[in-house]
Amino acid sequence: MKRLALGIIIGGIVGAVLILIIIVVFDTNKRKGQEGLRLVTKDSAKTSEPKKQQLLVYGEYMNLDSTHYLLIPLGMKTDEDQENRLLKNKSSDYYSSESYSGSYRSYKYNFYSLDFGNCNNIIFYNKKTDETHLLLQKPAVISEFYFPYYSKEYTAKKYWFLLLGIHEEDTNEDGYINDEDAEKVYISDLSGMNMIQITPDNSQLIDWYIDESTNNILMKVRIDSNNDKRYSSADDIEILKTAISSPEQGKAIIGEEIKDNIKKILEQIK
Repeated sequence: MKRLALGIIIGGIVGAVLILIIIVVFDTNKRKGQEGLRLVTKDSAKTSEPKKQQLLVYGEYMNLDSTHYLLIPLGMKTDEDQENRLLKNKSSDYYSSESYSGSYRSYKYNFYSLDFGNCNNIIFYNKKTDETHLLLQKPAVISEFYFPYYSKEYTAKKYWFLLLGIHEEDTNEDGYINDEDAEKVYISDLSGMNMIQITPDNSQLIDWYIDESTNNILMKVRIDSNNDKRYSSADDIEILKTAISSPEQGKAIIGEEIKDNIKKILEQIK
């Protein structure tokens, strides 16, 4: 009897754990499916599932330093979002900075960072001419947007460019564009109309750095080195360099010989 009772108890615990795992996995997949931009495909267009109503959300506007442009971020949400909130592409810790104010926060090099969750486009409004234009002409998620914003007290070297990280393709083929897809990094003039890609297609930006002595941008990026269409610690990290004055796709500054030496050192560690 004791063995039977013990078996029943153990069986009940195992069953409860399995049910909990199923609930967590289902809920995770459900939340994941709501994030990012869901793309209309040929197959989905043939189904009877109604297209969700997309609603525009405007972020707080910001003057673009030393220009007549006013930046107006645009996001999207569906009418099924009962909590009337935006999905964020970064962790909540990223948004809890003390310097965070509205949709922007102070960044390094006296640049500001756009922190508008799930930003899909940006309107550039010229206050002097009343001309307006969109930054992008396609569905996308803007995950990085840095622009100069100098105070009167600032006396160091000034830089006049935009740096953008954009998820613009469903590279993992899950039907959504979000922060799990590849991120292309661009540098642009302050009008946002002359964007030059400076990172490879199959990468994501980790961090960037300005070397004032050489006027170069150094970028730490994660490459999808194992070609699994995902970005994780299993992938290689490259450090790329490009010139601010004549930007092009960044070139790796760490050669194969150094990489081989690093691997040999790591092989000696248990």
